[in-house]
Amino acid sequence: MRRFRNALAFLTRLPGGAHPDSGSQIADCVPYFGVIGVVVGAIGGAVFWGASELSTPAIAAVLALTATALVTGGFHEDGLADTFDALAGGWDRDQRLKILKDSRHGTFGVLSLVLVSLLKFAALSSLDAQTGALALVAAHSAGRAGAVGLMGVAPTAQEVGLGADYSRQLPKRLAMLGVVVGLVVLGAIYMEWAPVFAAAIALGVGLLAWWSHRKIGGVTGDILGAAEQIGEAIVLVLAASQIVHVPGT
Repeated sequence: MRRFRNALAFLTRLPGGAHPDSGSQIADCVPYFGVIGVVVGAIGGAVFWGASELSTPAIAAVLALTATALVTGGFHEDGLADTFDALAGGWDRDQRLKILKDSRHGTFGVLSLVLVSLLKFAALSSLDAQTGALALVAAHSAGRAGAVGLMGVAPTAQEVGLGADYSRQLPKRLAMLGVVVGLVVLGAIYMEWAPVFAAAIALGVGLLAWWSHRKIGGVTGDILGAAEQIGEAIVLVLAASQIVHVPGT
């Protein structure tokens, strides 16, 4: 339970345990990242379901996405913006690493936030109340599992920094447990479709890993945040596509 509370404190603004400040403390609670995703997704799902009963799907989607951003403090969204500012806007490795440390967002960062948010909104607003609520649970859990998987296999771009610290100290077995949680949630919600969702997330996160390795030689904490956002968007898009293309759903 202590690890769960620490993971809750690290990934959200919800009341939890002590905020983990060292790489070893964060690595210790990594297996619970997918569980925290279930919590965040369930909050967003409840908002979406309730708002869908009272208003339009578009308004419900905006309110649900706002709720999850407030719960997490935009933690992963910040990583997404920093990642695109650095990898797309930097001219060389040193400049890209400097941009990743800058708290301000530039053109590429803002564009990435707008476009990914629009993609999630378009997908979520096409779903009915129940399907959308479940999709949010799956998206937040599997998105964090994708980030954990990347954390467990990719080299770090820097020798120093909190992201590098907890990535290096993360045992492979803990990374695997974090990924398994996301896979279990996908399986429980999408059953025979779960491998398709998992493969798509692996592809999206893998492309991000290739891009970051090419540009800066590895991953950072911001890139892990971007991986979560990419995984989250992929699940929502596939959930919407399943409704469109699969008879009887």
